[in-house]
Amino acid sequence: MSRKNKLQLGTFGTNLAPGITFTTIPGALTTDWSRVKHIAQHTDRMGFEAIVPILRWKGYGGEHNPHSDVYDTLTWAAAVGAVTEHARVFATVLMPVVHPVIAAKQLATIDHVTDGRAGVNVVAGWYLPEMEMFGTDMPPHDQRYDLADEWIEIVRSLWARYDEFDFDGDHYHLKSLFSMPKPVSTPRIMNAAMSGRGLDFALQNSDTIYIKLNDDREKAVAQVADIKQQARERFGREIEVWTFGYVVDGETERAARDYLHYYAQEHGMHDAAVNALTIMGVEAAIAGDNSTAARRFNWVAGDGGVPLVGTASQVADGLEWLSDVGIDGCLLGWPVWEDGMVRFEENILPLLVERGIRSAD
Repeated sequence: MSRKNKLQLGTFGTNLAPGITFTTIPGALTTDWSRVKHIAQHTDRMGFEAIVPILRWKGYGGEHNPHSDVYDTLTWAAAVGAVTEHARVFATVLMPVVHPVIAAKQLATIDHVTDGRAGVNVVAGWYLPEMEMFGTDMPPHDQRYDLADEWIEIVRSLWARYDEFDFDGDHYHLKSLFSMPKPVSTPRIMNAAMSGRGLDFALQNSDTIYIKLNDDREKAVAQVADIKQQARERFGREIEVWTFGYVVDGETERAARDYLHYYAQEHGMHDAAVNALTIMGVEAAIAGDNSTAARRFNWVAGDGGVPLVGTASQVADGLEWLSDVGIDGCLLGWPVWEDGMVRFEENILPLLVERGIRSAD
């Protein structure tokens, strides 16, 4: 979003409860607008480049049903954009259920509210219980991206063209399309597609590809380099690669890991994590599989992101590692946002400046 910083930063999931951590501890995130507003403004003051919401229309069930209490991301983005000044504010849009003519107008409106800081994280759909709420079937994987290609083309044309035009595709048959006002600047497009047809879509259409990063250094370097090379060689595009992580810091590494165990193990919503992973198709069928237990714990701890756990210096090490393997930006979350962000600003950001990862400005 802004290349003055080697590693850009953002926040992830401040539009829903309990944020990216499936925990019942006191202080976990709620959809109290005063809190959401405060977090967004603190994000802005710290110089973070992005504020990205999680799209959910239906929670993951279990005893506490996390992510069932959630703001709509388009109206949320307009509201957050109105109370911030610098960070790019994204809406996350489920393309099969949000008509592209409506989305183009809403995103252009957000771009005016934010004076050119709008972005859109586009989702082709994977959570069947949500699709069923809208009376929409879940098409086969590749067909979802065929629709997504048309959706993006329509939205971008509405942003750019001043004449009325028709669109006749396999999924949309639209007449006399027109939309004003145009965006202040074309909203940036983010997408989390990882492989196959989804990756083709992201490489061709996204400004930012959002990935689940391999935790092996050599594999991570190759993973990031391959995405950028494919975008350049196949589509003539330069793209950014981002990931996400959760921050758990303490005076000592032991203190940080004890706190991680407290909120994610003792007070974690493990039943909901099993439901989410099963629907995603990544939950192992064999009970007792250690990799499955670790995957489930990481989902509870921070939505499956990169664990940035330890002292302030160790958290800075983790962020430096991301930068070194080629990551352009990282979205972050905390088990208790307000306290965690204060510590990050006071103890970790200065270390990132000293290491040349972030600017002091």
